[in-house]
Amino acid sequence: MKKQLLLILDFGAHNNQKVAKIARAANVYCEVKPYNISLNDIKNMNPKALIFIGDEETTEPDAPEKEAELKELGVPVMEYGNQKEEEQVKSFIFDKCSFSGGWTTQAFIDDMVEQIRAQVGDKKVLCALSGGVDSSVAAALVHRAIGDQLTCIFVNHGLMRKNEPEQVEELFGKQFNMKLISIDAVDRFLDKLAGVDDPEKKRKIIGEEFIRVFEEESRRLGKMDFLVQGTIYPDIIESVSNKGVVKSHHNVGGLPEDIDFELLEPLKWLFKDEVREVGEALGIPHEQVWRQPFPGPGLGVRVVGAITREKLNYVRESDSILREEIKNAGLEKSIWQYFTVCPGCKSVGVKDGKRTYEQAIVLRAILSSDAMTADVAELPYTLLTRIATRIVDEVDGVNRVMYDITPKPPGTIEWE
Repeated sequence: MKKQLLLILDFGAHNNQKVAKIARAANVYCEVKPYNISLNDIKNMNPKALIFIGDEETTEPDAPEKEAELKELGVPVMEYGNQKEEEQVKSFIFDKCSFSGGWTTQAFIDDMVEQIRAQVGDKKVLCALSGGVDSSVAAALVHRAIGDQLTCIFVNHGLMRKNEPEQVEELFGKQFNMKLISIDAVDRFLDKLAGVDDPEKKRKIIGEEFIRVFEEESRRLGKMDFLVQGTIYPDIIESVSNKGVVKSHHNVGGLPEDIDFELLEPLKWLFKDEVREVGEALGIPHEQVWRQPFPGPGLGVRVVGAITREKLNYVRESDSILREEIKNAGLEKSIWQYFTVCPGCKSVGVKDGKRTYEQAIVLRAILSSDAMTADVAELPYTLLTRIATRIVDEVDGVNRVMYDITPKPPGTIEWE
């Protein structure tokens, strides 16, 4: 399928994904790029139409000159500000520009399968399989395209949730019948992370160690030419921006420069809700597709500061309790993401009539559709107290539980 591209150029908009979501919901393929992308790059992309987004407070000083230059391309242009409605965007897309609206989930799958086969040829491919939604869908999509040319590698880095390593091996090795290699690298990762408290350094260490493990396994298996990653669009947006990096996702800004693979990222232009739709269409079990989102660095970004095995245990056990209680309350499908964080601070408490000085745990539960913005889930008070009571009673070393009520922005979903 030859895609019709709607190119959205960001001149400093506060919410630069709003228009993209409108277009995607109307089955029109679009990409968001910074306004200062080169004219040659835009011509090579061959857009059918352009939308400029920005607002009076944030528009860049050289915007007028750039807009004039872009209007000479000879394609329809719409200038979008906060005063425009979702309906006006659709009118521009269909009435003025005559987009076909044919970019569907199945069309994406067919197109991507064709692209993967063309890119890979008869070469071998490794997949960085974390067991999360994104890497699972990426693995299934590449497997649809090239079958046994794909080998999936699951690395247990010690930063997984409770029982997840066993679940990954069961699903992909047995149910999907994919080539799956499991590697126990817990000590290797935790030794590298020992004493490191800077979030960006932790992400980069985790990203580099992943690559090094794959390179070593590649040499053992024979030359592997490609590495599949479950990179999605929000990863790219937050890691690469002309306004400054929000945080380096381990699979984007966290990768080392000297890697031995060519990257294969079949989901990198999709939002999270679109990834789930693709997963359903590929036949991945509903429970896997709609499972809790989990960051590539795992619990490493849910332990604030230096990572220790003890802190990981606090998060792993408290997270298991939180997820169990959310499910028991029938809320698992209505809350986008929920997890626990160990902020690394201690507080005085009382257990069995004795003074304690133990760790605090933070609960996080948010509502979102694409992970670009998020609101706080208003959990029932009785549920919160039940979760808090269980955590302090059942998780040794924890004596206090708090609830994070910060939306995104100004906060991010994860703490690091």
